[in-house]
Amino acid sequence: MKGSIRRQLLLWLLIPLLTLAVFSTIAANFLGINIARDIYDKQLLNSADSVAARIKVRNDKLTVDLPPAAQAILKHNYNDEFYYQVLSPDGKMLSGDTHLPPYEANTSVKEPKFSTIKFDGKQLRVVCLSAPTPDLAFDHVIILVAETRNTRTQLAGQITMSILIAQLIVIAFGAVAVWIGVGRGLLPLHKIEKVVEARSPGDLSSLDVEVPTEILSLVTALNRLFKHLQDDVDLQKRFISNAAHQLRTPLAAVGTYCDLARKLAKDSEMSAVLNDLDAGVTRMSKLVNRLLSLARSEPAVAATRSNVVFDLNECASVMSAAHVPDALRKKVQVEFLSSTQPALVYGDPHAIEELLSNLIENAVTYTESGGNVVVKIADMKGKWNAVIADDGPGIPPVERGRVFERFYRMPGTEAPGTGLGMAIVREIAASHNATVDISEGLSSRGTSVRVEFPHVSAQQRVR
Repeated sequence: MKGSIRRQLLLWLLIPLLTLAVFSTIAANFLGINIARDIYDKQLLNSADSVAARIKVRNDKLTVDLPPAAQAILKHNYNDEFYYQVLSPDGKMLSGDTHLPPYEANTSVKEPKFSTIKFDGKQLRVVCLSAPTPDLAFDHVIILVAETRNTRTQLAGQITMSILIAQLIVIAFGAVAVWIGVGRGLLPLHKIEKVVEARSPGDLSSLDVEVPTEILSLVTALNRLFKHLQDDVDLQKRFISNAAHQLRTPLAAVGTYCDLARKLAKDSEMSAVLNDLDAGVTRMSKLVNRLLSLARSEPAVAATRSNVVFDLNECASVMSAAHVPDALRKKVQVEFLSSTQPALVYGDPHAIEELLSNLIENAVTYTESGGNVVVKIADMKGKWNAVIADDGPGIPPVERGRVFERFYRMPGTEAPGTGLGMAIVREIAASHNATVDISEGLSSRGTSVRVEFPHVSAQQRVR
C-alpha cells in the first residue's frame, strides 16, 4: 500500500519550496555580503578621510596627529584590527603601521580605491586614496586604511541567518496550511467512504453524492461497476429461479410416476426396482435442493438478501421441531435449550434456518439409535452461539477442516448425503459475519458444531 495522498502532495510541495529556500539563502548570503561591504566600506572611507585630515607638515616633515582619543574613534569596532599608512607617491612609507605589507604605489589614484588583501593569515579590506600636500616636495600623498573583515562576515551571516529563519518559518506555516488544505480537499473522498461504508452489502445502487470534478470520474466508474454487479446478481438470481423450476418439476413428476407404477406393479421384483428408482429420485431432488441452496448462499447473491434483526432462539426452535419426526424414527432424542434473553442477530432468518437445519439434520443422521442431539443458544464471550452437539461417531480432528469442502464425504460414511451441507453452512455463516468451529460433542464423543454470531450493532437496530 502506498503512502497517503496528503503526505505525497505535501512532499511534492515541500521539495520545490526547500530547493527555492536553498537558492534564496545563497542569494541572501551574497546580498548580505554586499550590504556589509557597502556599509563598512563607507566607514573605512570615513576613517581614511579622518587620517587625511590629521596630516600635518612641519619643517618639511609630514606627521599624522592621531591622539589616543582619535585612534579610539577610528578603532570603534573592537572585533577588527585597524591599520593605516601614509605613503609618498613613489611608495615610500612616511607614517603609520610599519608591519603592513608593502603597497605598490600608484600615482594615478584619483578616486578612493577598495581592495581585499591577505595579511598574516587574515583578510584585510583596504581603501586607498590620495590627499594633497602642497607644503611638501610632492603635491600629494597616498593614504592606506585597512581593517580585518570579522564584523563584515558577522553582519553578512546575521543577514543570511535572518532571511533563512524567516523562510523556514514561512515554509513551516505553509506546510501546515497545505496539510490542512489538502485534508479539506480530501473531504469529498471521506464523504464517499462514509456513504459506501454505511451501505448494506446488497445495496448496489448508484452513488448520489456531490463531488468535485477531479473525482467525478472515480464516482462514475464506481457507479458503472455497481451497475454491472447488479446485472450479474440479477442474472444469477434468475438462473437459480429458472433452474429450481426446470429441475424440480420433472423430478416431482418422475416421483409421482414411480408411486403410481409401484401401486400398479404385480410382482415383488418390479416393486423393488421401482422402490430403488423412487429412492434415487429422492436423492436427486435433495441434491438439486442443496445445489440451489449453495447457489443462493454465494456471496454475490447472499448480499442482496433482505436482512432484518431477529431472535436466533426462534429459528433454532422451529428447526429443532422440524427434525423431531426423523429423530423419533431413529429413536434419537433432540433437546433444545434457549438462551435466557432474546438472542438478537442481524441477517436473513430464512438463511439461518437453513444453516441450522443442515446442522441438525447431520446430527440426527449420523447419531446412532438411542443417541442424543442438543441444540443450544447461548451468549459466550460477547457473541451469540448456536451449538449443535451429538454423541454420535464424531469427526476425527484431521477431517474437520475438509468437511466444509463441496461434495466431500468422510471415508467409510454409510449414511446417505450430498456432501454439500457443511459447505452451505460455511457460506451462510460467512455472509452473516459468523464463524463455524467443530469440536468434540456430548460425553467427550460425537461432534459439536458452534456457530458464533456477532451481536446486533446500534446501526443495524435502526435499519
